[in-house]
Amino acid sequence: MDLDRLIDNLGIERLADSCGTTHVVDVTDDSRTVMPGSLFVARPGATLDGRRYIEQAVRDGAEAVLTDSEGAKLVDPSRAVPLVTEDVALASARLAERFHGNPTSKLKLVGITGTNGKTTVAHLLHGILNSAGIRAGLVGTVQIDDGRETADAEMTTPGSIELSRTFATMVDAGCKAAVMEVSSHALDQRRAAGLSFDVGVFTTLGTDHMDYHHDRQTYLAAKRRLFEMLPSEGVAVANSDDAAWKEMLAGCGARVVKCSMSQGDAVVRVTDRRIEGIATEMVGGFGKIEARLAMSGDHNAMNLLQAVAVAHEFGVDAVSIAGALTKPSLPRGRLEPVDVPGDVSYFIDFAHTPDALECTLLQMRRAMEQSRHKGKLWAVFGCGGNKDRTKRPVMGEIAGRIADRIVLTSDNPRSEPESEIIRAIFEGIEPSRRTDVIQEAKRELAIAQVVEQAEPGDVVVIAGKGHEKTQEGCDSSGRVVVRPFDDAACVRACVRERALAR
Repeated sequence: MDLDRLIDNLGIERLADSCGTTHVVDVTDDSRTVMPGSLFVARPGATLDGRRYIEQAVRDGAEAVLTDSEGAKLVDPSRAVPLVTEDVALASARLAERFHGNPTSKLKLVGITGTNGKTTVAHLLHGILNSAGIRAGLVGTVQIDDGRETADAEMTTPGSIELSRTFATMVDAGCKAAVMEVSSHALDQRRAAGLSFDVGVFTTLGTDHMDYHHDRQTYLAAKRRLFEMLPSEGVAVANSDDAAWKEMLAGCGARVVKCSMSQGDAVVRVTDRRIEGIATEMVGGFGKIEARLAMSGDHNAMNLLQAVAVAHEFGVDAVSIAGALTKPSLPRGRLEPVDVPGDVSYFIDFAHTPDALECTLLQMRRAMEQSRHKGKLWAVFGCGGNKDRTKRPVMGEIAGRIADRIVLTSDNPRSEPESEIIRAIFEGIEPSRRTDVIQEAKRELAIAQVVEQAEPGDVVVIAGKGHEKTQEGCDSSGRVVVRPFDDAACVRACVRERALAR
């Protein structure tokens, strides 16, 4: 693509062009992927500074470098064209979208944000749309479906350049819609700033990522950007039962659809609660739909309602929605049952925030009571290392208040000592409950102890990692390493070993 056309009206200044090259064949912010003719984006960052790789990128054939004024000093204008902007993240997001042919303007794009529920809403909606004949791609925490293939995701929301490339693939593959989870980090870092959203979904606002955002208002403001990006003809689908919904939509000029469990534009009622799932009745502009969901908890009823409300906005009728929900698309690691023999029920859940853990345990407790389950409720969890420390004692207090048995263990400790993380969680537990607590830093050993001690009728929630297949910890030299680890596979192995030992 012609360089001048690529940067036109994007707030990018072209400083020099003594080498005369104006054609760009690729845009990348990864110096390892630079090829002759690339435009290299060198962003300053808190943990990784792209400007350090300018010389290498130019040496490998970059024809132009987009950076800030300080980075431009590192670009030899006789070898590459220096491009300067003071908001590199914003400019590169818009530039990437243009380079790839503005793909999101050719898709009906749904962005889903909130502390909890994003993945479940995204998967349910993705499944409904595809079942109804609307080919839709997916970008989320668990997986990415670009219209050609499905692959495991590495993060909730990829970088802006990868996003636009993925959406372009969806367009080429014949997708008409795309569903994506949009994290607060992505919104704050402008990763989604070049995209054209048609629908925004707000799920919940809780406490997460305070190590990054520092306070609730900054966290909320980051998420609110999604709704500020919606056009006037767009739609915002909001969980109006969440106290923050009005604040979240304060700058939104789009039409609002309120989803509620009591009174709203669309309402869901749970008609049956069991540990293996819920039965729901939904009423709204789509009419009346009854559906069973193999996920426990009223919060998942709300997730289902929001997916249905968006599908209705896409023109999917009630009959097609109900048909899709006979075999709904469910995400991995969201109150996912582990299929093992015996009378103990095991569930894997991604709950890694105070709000999510409290919601999951309360809903499971409620389901146990309504289905007359006589066993104990176990909570097995930890907290991530090098992350928000403030939530650790809060999660300990929640588990101590709701669960019958508590097992504290590791959850991606990274470079922090596991014992210190566990101690911080333990301090939040009411002293009278501390005798019910097992502390075992090795996650596989913690799960093994639960399998050994759990009795028929017990329900075990193993929280924090969900769909993740790895564990981040330290080796003997203190270096962070990633090793394979799967909660569900560990449960199956421990149950099998216990059966063989009898």
